[in-house]
Amino acid sequence: MTVLLDAGVAIYVAMAAALVVWIGVFAYLWRVDRDTQELKRQLAARPEPVAQVQPQARVEVRTPAEKGE
Repeated sequence: MTVLLDAGVAIYVAMAAALVVWIGVFAYLWRVDRDTQELKRQLAARPEPVAQVQPQARVEVRTPAEKGE
């Protein structure tokens, strides 16, 4: 274990650890990019939805005489 703590070797151990972390980040981002591209392709292949008629409502103010009271 003292060999890894030697000043000449410790810098290489730290660089190797940093390299492993950066490779992990790169692989994760690559996978996320690939998945998003696949989702974009799937969305582009879907047919356009038919425009639906939106429900409409009217608000009327009635006096008590019009309500039948």
